[in-house]
Amino acid sequence: MSAGSNFFICACAILVFSIINYKIGPIINGAVGPNWALENCKKMSDDFKDDKKSDPDMSEEVKERRESKIRKCRNEQAMYNMEHTSIAFNGVIGFICVLLGLYGLQKELIPKTGIIGIVCGVIGLILTLVYVIYNGVVYTNYYDDDNIYKVDGDGAFAELKDGNYKCFYYKESKGEEALIAKYSDLIKKQYNYNKDLKDSFLNAEKAICISDPESCATQGTIPGGILPCKKLYHMQTINDFENYDLSARFLTALILSIITLLCHCGLIFSGFMLSKE
Repeated sequence: MSAGSNFFICACAILVFSIINYKIGPIINGAVGPNWALENCKKMSDDFKDDKKSDPDMSEEVKERRESKIRKCRNEQAMYNMEHTSIAFNGVIGFICVLLGLYGLQKELIPKTGIIGIVCGVIGLILTLVYVIYNGVVYTNYYDDDNIYKVDGDGAFAELKDGNYKCFYYKESKGEEALIAKYSDLIKKQYNYNKDLKDSFLNAEKAICISDPESCATQGTIPGGILPCKKLYHMQTINDFENYDLSARFLTALILSIITLLCHCGLIFSGFMLSKE
């Protein structure tokens, strides 16, 4: 296959993936983050610095929690900006290069087509790579405002071991944050409408073992009680697939953006070969 054909195919792929991402992007389509761009991360950081000065004895736990909120604000805001920027630039780059490639296949190459392809490919590669990084960070580390506790497929969050219940998702440095389902978790069946899981809580033996996962926030175990429970469960009433839709949008946009990175590499290589010809 000629360099011109490769150039055209890569440009078409970039344009198509940018259109798809525009239709499914979690931020652009309002599935999440409508106010992320309005958050004042600088003020949060300045307030934290002032509070540390006024309270030299601030505990490390409070410091970590405040710093975590600032990081979350910055990462979400960066993803918000990069989703809009990368999709817009990929659409423009794809459209321009499709026209150049199509004209070159039908008639003859426009001068500097290869150089234009290299420049566009490098710009698109950088912007898309930054978006992929921030999407991955937000997708795997953060969660929506509607806190949903982590549970396994049966709705359990702790299991009886040596007389105490061991919490599945406890992390000493994370506190309650470790117990909340992240965007990447929400695609699982237990965080969406699941009739079998819902009906399982009608069982009397399971119903008496329902407890509050918040007890796992400060310690990794819960004292065993007199109830004959092998596991502790948390019942969450979810009657739709909104969580699945949100998580799937994140994941699909991430995967398509990674494929777009490869297309930009192909565009750069094709542009280089065209410039040599």
